[in-house]
Amino acid sequence: MHEITVVNSLLGRYVLRHLDADAGRADPVSMVDECALAKQVADVASDLRARATRRVQCGDRPPLIVDAVDEERP
Repeated sequence: MHEITVVNSLLGRYVLRHLDADAGRADPVSMVDECALAKQVADVASDLRARATRRVQCGDRPPLIVDAVDEERP
């Protein structure tokens, strides 16, 4: 889940930078940075797909913080 939040933040910055570049207020994102972001997005998508597939096949439900707290109690 952490990686999803990281990529989400990067995508937000990417969009804002793209809009600034279109308006002439900033240089466009470099091709290298754009490719790196695309790889991160693809990696997160792959991990998310694997998680969803595992849950479908195994009936695995997403862990909840409450479950972890309850398991620690005697």
